[in-house]
Amino acid sequence: MGGLVSRALEVLEVNRGVLNALPDGILVADRRGRIVFCSKQLEVLSGYQEAELLGRPLEALVPPRLQQNHEQHRARYHQTGMPVRAMGSGLKIYLLSKGGKEIPVDIALAPLGAGDNSLVLAAVRDATQRTRVEQELRESRERFQLLLDGVQDYAIFMVDPAGRVASWNSGAERIKGYAAEEILGQPISVFYTPEDVRRRLPERALRVAADKGRFQTEGWRLRKDGSRFWAEVVITSLRDPGGSLRGFSKITRDATERKRANDRTAAITEIAQALLAGSSSEAVLQLVARRARELVDAAFAVLAVPDAVTGELHTAAVDGKDMEDAADVRSLDSESELAVSVPVVAEGRSLGVLRVANRAGGTALGAADRQVVELCASQAAVAIEYGRARDELRRLDLMEERERIGRELHDGVIQSLFAVGMNLQAAAMRTGDPELEQRIDGSVVEIDRAIRDLRNYIFGLRPGILADRQLAQALQKLAADAERESGVTVVTHIDASVAAQLASRAADVVQLLREMLSNVTRHAGATTCRVTLSEEQDLALLEVDDDGRGFDPKDGHGGGQGLRNLRERTASLGGSLALESEADQGTTVRIRIPL
Repeated sequence: MGGLVSRALEVLEVNRGVLNALPDGILVADRRGRIVFCSKQLEVLSGYQEAELLGRPLEALVPPRLQQNHEQHRARYHQTGMPVRAMGSGLKIYLLSKGGKEIPVDIALAPLGAGDNSLVLAAVRDATQRTRVEQELRESRERFQLLLDGVQDYAIFMVDPAGRVASWNSGAERIKGYAAEEILGQPISVFYTPEDVRRRLPERALRVAADKGRFQTEGWRLRKDGSRFWAEVVITSLRDPGGSLRGFSKITRDATERKRANDRTAAITEIAQALLAGSSSEAVLQLVARRARELVDAAFAVLAVPDAVTGELHTAAVDGKDMEDAADVRSLDSESELAVSVPVVAEGRSLGVLRVANRAGGTALGAADRQVVELCASQAAVAIEYGRARDELRRLDLMEERERIGRELHDGVIQSLFAVGMNLQAAAMRTGDPELEQRIDGSVVEIDRAIRDLRNYIFGLRPGILADRQLAQALQKLAADAERESGVTVVTHIDASVAAQLASRAADVVQLLREMLSNVTRHAGATTCRVTLSEEQDLALLEVDDDGRGFDPKDGHGGGQGLRNLRERTASLGGSLALESEADQGTTVRIRIPL
């Protein structure tokens, strides 16, 4: 052994007391790996006395399964110039005790001398406690990861201070569609819609969480495939004991079904409130179309109803960005993965079609979307039926008001005028002045004309004719009354089978004929007229033809309140009105009503 080595051993012996007091065991070996010195603490750790170890190879303290690797590491250490190696360099090292127990240790190395006669000093520290703590920490992390991966309804992941994904659980993969290797290191902005990214919502969310410790929100988020879902999000800032920001935890829950349920409830409530508030049927149907489109996130929605006469569909309400596409209802009965068409039905009767659709390349609409559209279609049916019922009530109110006015005119004004006429006739008989008698007779004639006009008005107002009659009988009675009160000869041709098919709308049909006969007796100057009710291609045809003075429709005549009433009532029945007239040739009015 060279002098340098001898001096080194002498120094170790001189300082044995100090070395024995150290908490780490001290072991010195020569270049061949032979043990030349060990401290008291190493004896305690290994179970060997120093005398048992001197001259033995270091591998005597290494478990057999690791001895070959240890020899290779030792040779490499000498080849690299024997650098100083700090304790805890990351290697898993075990010391084999005399009793055969493997003890985890940390070893720091330092050369003593140089060349072939150099020595290596190893400070050996029992790492059992550290290893146990590391194992417990590792197991804790594994259990925590198992816990996170077991949570399938929540995306739970970590975000670094720069806003990049730092961890990922299986719930996040299920909800967002990304595998861990695809998303780790990516910015959280990939989860946000383009409009939210433009508004810098991802950065604002992290900034609020950093400032206040927590940020909670709801909004649309994107999956890997580009589809959207409604997310409940909680972001919490994570800080070390010194207060430095280490990152964020982010918990996201897919709340799409809850939002859809809430939105459906809100839509139904809004539609019901619109109905109860007296909104027009057109406004309610427009609201239904808008809500149907929004609830399924479609490009446009169309609500079409059949024409009362032709039966062809026409647009009643439309909503969406692609108005020119949405207005085309010719393909409403077509189905594809981009469109859902649902009939609007009430008590087995078809009232129309509600359709929602996306553009080519847009998101497909599935079974859940169809259920939403069906719900909106049922609301459309309620709106249509409610509108019809409300119109019917208004017509009934109008009929009652007309009955009241007619009764007051007959019992009040006409009786008063009649009494005045009688008194004037009596006065004429008593006067001896022929000129005065002539003037009184002229006044009586004018009173008679006013009474006749009032009776014609009453005839047009009176709605009670159906009280104890079938429709065909009521129409016959109406024509007879008009003939008696006006002096115009009225000829009737009433098809009883057609009248029977109109029984549910008898009151409206009666009012139509009243208005038509009233116009004849008041304005036409006719001597005769013909009333016909017949069937024409699944339509009821109600026709009144007179031989009166007529008029030229181009001159703007014939557009008074009476004709306006006829048009409005006919439209309320889903029918159509046609008028033909020529000066001195009479007038024909034809009303067609769907059977």
